[in-house]
Amino acid sequence: RYVRSRDSNLPILFQSKNLELKEEAEALGVRFLHKEDTQLYGRIADFMLEEMSFGDFIFKLPDGTEVGRAANLRQLVEELSRAPIESVEYHATRNHFSHWLRTRTEFSLAASLRSLTIGDFESTEEIRDFILNSMRSHIDRVRNRSIRDNDSAHSDQGFLRIGRGSLGGKGRGLAFFFSRMPDLGLQDKFPDVEFIVPHSIVLATDLFEEFIEMNGLSRFAHEDHDDSEVDAEFLASKFSEDVEEELTAMLGHMTRPLAIRSSSLLEDASHQPFAGVYATHMIANDHSKLDVRLARLKEAIKLVFASTYHKGAKAYVAATPSSIQDERMAVVIQEIVGREVNGRYYPHIAGAARSRNHYPVSPLIAEDGIAAVCIGLGRQVASGEKCLRFSPGQPRRIHQFHSTEAMLETSQTSFWAIPMGRSETPLSADETKNLVNLGLREAEEDGRLALVGSTYVVADDRVVDSVRASGGPRVVTFAPILKHSRIPLAEILDHVLKRSESYLNSPIEIEFALVIDEDSGKKIFAILQVRPMLEESVDIDIDMSEVDRTRAIIMCSKALGNGVIDDIQDVVYIHPDRLDRLRTADLTDGVEAIDATLRSQGRSYLLIGPGRWGSSDPSLGIPVSWEQISGAKAIVEVPMSDIHLEPSQGTHFYQNIVTFNIGYLTITGDDMLDFDWLDSIAPETEIGPLRHIALESPLKVVLDSRDSEAIVLR
Repeated sequence: RYVRSRDSNLPILFQSKNLELKEEAEALGVRFLHKEDTQLYGRIADFMLEEMSFGDFIFKLPDGTEVGRAANLRQLVEELSRAPIESVEYHATRNHFSHWLRTRTEFSLAASLRSLTIGDFESTEEIRDFILNSMRSHIDRVRNRSIRDNDSAHSDQGFLRIGRGSLGGKGRGLAFFFSRMPDLGLQDKFPDVEFIVPHSIVLATDLFEEFIEMNGLSRFAHEDHDDSEVDAEFLASKFSEDVEEELTAMLGHMTRPLAIRSSSLLEDASHQPFAGVYATHMIANDHSKLDVRLARLKEAIKLVFASTYHKGAKAYVAATPSSIQDERMAVVIQEIVGREVNGRYYPHIAGAARSRNHYPVSPLIAEDGIAAVCIGLGRQVASGEKCLRFSPGQPRRIHQFHSTEAMLETSQTSFWAIPMGRSETPLSADETKNLVNLGLREAEEDGRLALVGSTYVVADDRVVDSVRASGGPRVVTFAPILKHSRIPLAEILDHVLKRSESYLNSPIEIEFALVIDEDSGKKIFAILQVRPMLEESVDIDIDMSEVDRTRAIIMCSKALGNGVIDDIQDVVYIHPDRLDRLRTADLTDGVEAIDATLRSQGRSYLLIGPGRWGSSDPSLGIPVSWEQISGAKAIVEVPMSDIHLEPSQGTHFYQNIVTFNIGYLTITGDDMLDFDWLDSIAPETEIGPLRHIALESPLKVVLDSRDSEAIVLR
């Protein structure tokens, strides 16, 4: 009686050998059990399920009539939305909803309902609406933080998986970021921008293993075959019925164009960067017949699986501590963020960005980050085609556009898109043949160029930051965004990179896409991939005072790049004291010939010379083109004997150094370069002041991007 007086709804089980107490207990609403009942334990279990809320939630009318039943939170929402109002009031006044939720560890949701009473609402329908809205919001929050199994019966968005194996490196990184993104508060600074990870489903590595075993494909791991043979064999192979059913059901809910991306197990396990090693395929996914869409999807998955055993992939894995026999492939199926216009589908802007810039040209600093952006699909950036590079922390300092000529030469002139309405055609193993590459005229027709374009006015030899001007060709400068802030892209990237790096406690790189709703103006910033900057795992901090000078060939206080290069056994150099500045052009053919020979033999080299490599003025350096020295893995510029020059940062030549991650060293006043040691070695080739020497053991080039220092040790 005392307990009932304090809480009339508390479930109570009363056990006794005294049957005379049964009537009195039940009069108080207490369940009575006789201790000597032969079914005692079963009746206790019934009490736990029915009264302690460990079983289904049973909707009842006040007279005890059952009117509905829910086994999980999703079903509870469905049943509550249609339950008779008398049942809703009956359960709400007895805290049955909060009891049931607590037993399922939904403590925060239960607490939010428990504190309220009937008197807090004007009607019972208002109670129903409040509970429903609370539950739906809770489900959305959980969905936005959970990696769940794909349920073919429901059209869940978010991040899902099929299979019980690993998600692979790419899948795991994206899944982690998806589950933690609400903690980053990205929306706080840009409330009019929606930050998302696109709807993604990962086929785990056990599906790859099943596919390989079922079709007898394991031989390709150790046998040598052309890529086309591997592709053909994989395309002719079949999935299990269970996988076919999962993929069919999945396509019933995914109707946008899809990217089918590799997610290598070794990428995660060996901490090696596998970007570009395996295949990625994009499909329009727009055919009216489901079986045609399914056929294209299966082809894409099979081709990604097949790329595991391509020659290039096997050679790459062989260069790591891992073995191709250990490789397993997961696949990320991701909705592509974009809009269709004129029969082609692509985002307004796409690209990649890093939170650290290893090539910061003053006044930029490493923490300003680096981004590469383009119109259209991000393949433009990933494949090294023309795009725009800038630092999100200081977006108006674009060294790539140091002159009008450089702007015209280095800016984007074409873009990639997905052609719609062509799903009848089987997928090609060549990723580019499934896409279309279009010019700026098409971008302007689609209404996409105004956001990023300018006009080169030929008569005035100047660039106007608008596509409304006439008098010359369009140029993709991103000036309307970076200079005139039509969209705060740089600020968004800077914010995302800094918050993510701080949260993950590691420098990161992301791939992203941005789309704008033309009607509402709403902006969607989609994060497509997230991964740590793997070279940062090597903690490089050069202390010049502790360098062994007996081993040092170069000690440099003005260097760009980060990491360790330890496979250089060739040095190509020109001593400044032996150079005639009026005859530098005479050396370009010799440099080109040495470069071609070394590249044909797979031998990277250290390139050293006076003034500016790639200078357009022969009196200021060696006027080579990039193609003539592209085999160099590190480049050193030393002072000329009679004039002082600033390093060639900001030129198109410099952009190639950044793009290909070349170590770049500039020797200044107190730095050291041991020409005497270089001269002491007999040359393989000697053409005037140009010498090529081959070393018995490799040099070690150490680049410290934090302090802009570098050393070269023998």
